[in-house]
Amino acid sequence: MRRRISPRSARGRARRRGWEDGDRLRRSPHHGAHRPLMTPAEETRERIATLAVTLRAFTHAVGAEAAILLLDRGDGGAPFVVDCPAEGLVTLAEGEQMVELDAARLAAEPLPLPAFDGVLVGAPLSVAAVRAELAGTAAGDASPVASLARALRALTGGFPGRSVVSATFLTDDPERPLQLTARAGDPLVASLGEEQSELPVGWPA
Repeated sequence: MRRRISPRSARGRARRRGWEDGDRLRRSPHHGAHRPLMTPAEETRERIATLAVTLRAFTHAVGAEAAILLLDRGDGGAPFVVDCPAEGLVTLAEGEQMVELDAARLAAEPLPLPAFDGVLVGAPLSVAAVRAELAGTAAGDASPVASLARALRALTGGFPGRSVVSATFLTDDPERPLQLTARAGDPLVASLGEEQSELPVGWPA
């Protein structure tokens, strides 16, 4: 079972800001060199492609089942949602409008991914081990969950404003996937099935 964060709940909490960081959503082999100006529609398509391939690359790098970005665009409207499973089509949503695309066919480069100091998740996580780590009874900041949380928080910091990113990981209980959610300036939130907890401020260091 795959759990999804709710764009509606995140929309109500997001603080709107401008696109002052918008250039971080675009990476081009022509960066720093002369390039023709793009129309607004072309620029939007390039940004969307970059977001999609970045989330896909992140899911593969950390072994996530899926990643979701709620992009704070700072224009007073609903956040732009990119729902990216590790495989298959990526879903884009803006308000009530939705479209699917194949990230593997996009001619775009991902944004630089954060360093990941954990072991790639090759098998479902143990629910018991995750519970122990979240309770602080395991290896603390050196635990696998801490490594995943650190990478997710670093990725979130590359998006503008109050953007939210969540990643879902399979566990040995199909009814209890682990979902980690990050937003710049806020504590991480962990959900294990229906169990949800806000992690300590500044964790992991």
